[in-house]
Amino acid sequence: MSSGPERTASDLRPGQPVGPWHEALAYAAPGELAARLAVLVEAAVVAGDPVMVVLDDATQQRLHTELGPAAHGVRFLDPAAVHTVPGFTTAVRWTRTSRRAVVPESRAMIVTQQLLDLPGCGPGYWTRLCAGLEVAGVGLPLTVLCAFLDEPVGWARVRQTHQVLGTDRGSGPNPDYREPHDVVREHPPPPRSELGPPTAELAFRATDLGMLRHLTSEIGGRGGLAAERVADAVLAVNELASNSVEHGPGTGQLRLWTNGGPWLLAEVSDRGRLTELFPGMVHPSTSGARGRGLWLASELCDVMEVWAEDGTVVRLSWLS
Repeated sequence: MSSGPERTASDLRPGQPVGPWHEALAYAAPGELAARLAVLVEAAVVAGDPVMVVLDDATQQRLHTELGPAAHGVRFLDPAAVHTVPGFTTAVRWTRTSRRAVVPESRAMIVTQQLLDLPGCGPGYWTRLCAGLEVAGVGLPLTVLCAFLDEPVGWARVRQTHQVLGTDRGSGPNPDYREPHDVVREHPPPPRSELGPPTAELAFRATDLGMLRHLTSEIGGRGGLAAERVADAVLAVNELASNSVEHGPGTGQLRLWTNGGPWLLAEVSDRGRLTELFPGMVHPSTSGARGRGLWLASELCDVMEVWAEDGTVVRLSWLS
């Protein structure tokens, strides 16, 4: 995301900067953090910008008090609920909030906090989330303020994934920033979980795509998904299978799981090797079709996970 000249907290106003702003904020105590955030959040609320806050209970309560009436313009979310999905999924969801900034001069704001004690949210999770924001947020009217406890071990890692660093003395460029692709190579996704026998499966090639769509529709309906969600699943699975046929080895495997729902998980795998480190996180170029399938699949599902080891495996989940 964009860096910029030295600025104090009071200089960060809606409409400035143009484009994304991803800042790491060091803090020592909830009260101190809440007071600093209140200045920025209130300015965004007054400007009519969409604001989402994901903080621990103590900090959230203090921020709510600091904001006073302006707190009614903030969407407060429970971090235990937000951070139940992979870091890349969280990053994509947060960049989508920029779509709520409908006025040309406005921008979305997300205030978050690294919480290492949440299940599944160790250092690797936060590193992938922040690296994902750097990639998926390019060009978007989005401010993300990431609060991190001010301690040497945490800062050494945090400085790799934020172009801007903030302290109580102000905000400025980070000389220790590393390119997201370099960082994420050192933090691969967690291993695939074992799901047990699938509800249905199909080995496919080009002539089987019609059967693949029908099977996805049938299992999605059996899983209790609404009709529009079943249609999303059919289109997403078809896109991935078409990638296997057209750009991969020409064949692949579809496996589907459901538990009576509303829930559906689809897994498309093939023997090809995907080299993209941030699959489906960047809008494909309008000049070609490459990259469209993964991006569209990500847009149509609730969670997308990709593993590229011995071949490529893509899992898509629909949770309602």
